[in-house]
Amino acid sequence: MCTVTVIPTRGTVRLACNRDELQSRPAARRPRIQQFGQRRAVLPVDPASGGTWVAVNDAGVAMTVLNVNHEHKSELTTAPPRSRGTIIPYLLHCDTLASALAHATALEPTRYASFRLVLADREELAEVRSDGRHVRLVSRKGLAEPFLFTSSGLGDQLVEEPRRRLFAEFFSRSGDLVTCQEAFHRHHWPHCPHLSVCMRRAEARTVSHTVVLLCPEMVTLTYHPDAPDQRAETVSVPIPIPAGGVL
Repeated sequence: MCTVTVIPTRGTVRLACNRDELQSRPAARRPRIQQFGQRRAVLPVDPASGGTWVAVNDAGVAMTVLNVNHEHKSELTTAPPRSRGTIIPYLLHCDTLASALAHATALEPTRYASFRLVLADREELAEVRSDGRHVRLVSRKGLAEPFLFTSSGLGDQLVEEPRRRLFAEFFSRSGDLVTCQEAFHRHHWPHCPHLSVCMRRAEARTVSHTVVLLCPEMVTLTYHPDAPDQRAETVSVPIPIPAGGVL
């Protein structure tokens, strides 16, 4: 469960992600740099899966994965053999967004529960979706405007409309896009906390806030290990982009 926004600003791209999880799930390990083939990447690690929900590599490719949740869930006799958290580590060796897309769309869909994978570099944004039977490229666009992706364990359709209306309201205001993005991810409706971008309900809540910044010579992942409207010790991990974009 996540809310992800992507904005172009001042020659850079800024991806922000609220992670919503069950209260019972172990806290993620703070971000660290790891090697994936010829690429270095920075990512927080989910101890339950050994994977992650957001990362960026030193080729300047950012990735985040969201669950797909239907309001009426079908009963599965067996769980998929692999966690969705392993998808991003499988792609972090890729040198380009095009290469990551090729690998993502070639994934075997029956190995994972349904997912939405969002990939971005400084020029483009792409979404790959799986329903557990087919993996397909949904869109690939230039980054000329802000984008929103959101999900909820209560059912994605329940939160899609109110969060999208709020998103349109925030980004229709004049002002700095970064300020709008930060305020959007902190937003909380006291009368319906379960629908809020900064979400809280009895069994689950927003547990972290991650920002990935894609700059011409550097990528940075900044991790806030609590809801963005709560005080916490933030960690920022930068990685230089090698000359020419390759090692």
